[in-house]
Amino acid sequence: MFLLPKGNPLFENLAVGTLKLPEVLAKLSTGNFTGYASFVFQESTITLVFEAGKVVSALHEEENGNRQTGLEALTALCHLMVGTSGGTLNVYKLSKDLTRCIHALLQGEILYKAQELKLVDIKALLEKIGTDRMSGCLRIYTDERSTIIFYKDGVPLGFFHDGSQDIETSSSESQKIAGLPGAKIDLFTTQGVEHLMGLNLLEIINIQNIWETAVALQQSEINRINTAREERERKNIAGKLEELEDQVKTIVVESVGRVGRGIVDKELNDQGGNSCLLDETNVVKFLAGVERSAKLLISATSLKVMMEQLSRTITAAKSGH
Repeated sequence: MFLLPKGNPLFENLAVGTLKLPEVLAKLSTGNFTGYASFVFQESTITLVFEAGKVVSALHEEENGNRQTGLEALTALCHLMVGTSGGTLNVYKLSKDLTRCIHALLQGEILYKAQELKLVDIKALLEKIGTDRMSGCLRIYTDERSTIIFYKDGVPLGFFHDGSQDIETSSSESQKIAGLPGAKIDLFTTQGVEHLMGLNLLEIINIQNIWETAVALQQSEINRINTAREERERKNIAGKLEELEDQVKTIVVESVGRVGRGIVDKELNDQGGNSCLLDETNVVKFLAGVERSAKLLISATSLKVMMEQLSRTITAAKSGH
């Protein structure tokens, strides 16, 4: 995924799950912030570029390489923020010139993507950038570190690496990262962005509406999951109650004969159905009713054995529930 070098940190590693995007954007916009905000999730990264409080660019890049910009990127960000407890926010201040370069980078066309540096003739590539008078940037990176070399008309403008707030002239950091095991490169070609820097996505996109829609959809999904879980639990309880009812009838029938089924049906009906077998108060009433009806049909000893067996069976079923 797209990893930019770190500028001058304003915030780092804020938990996204505690944030609301409209509030974050309002705070950065009101403060005339210039730089970028990076929202990092498990399988994607969304980068917002600010220039004097305006959101001039938004890029959503997924782990599989899929990219979205503008409205689609901001919509994806809202859904990711409300749909996950993970994710972090990092906000870095940059100079206006460096911000414009980052904006151009995010809008650029990818010429090379995730090419292993050791397999690239870097000298020939740099010569091609100069010969073709290319405007764009060369990103050199590992999983943990990143540096960017900006070019205009084939001429290097400077470097952006961790800790930079402006374009720098020293190439030492780039050389260090290029020498790390597993280093890769991306090459982007870009156009001038001066005509785009006046654009403010927040003036043409109603982020509050997008956020509220995402929240509503998330709540709807939570409700659907809860309803499905409750239905499964209801069916599970209903199945256990049917099984318990059959066990109770078997015990009574074995003690008093076939008439025992009718005795159980009557007492369950008087207590509102077999759900009474899970309620302590109603169980007492149910057992008392069964005992009254059965004591004229069997001996006191048999009645006592039956009632004890009923009590144990119902208690065991409630414990299992």
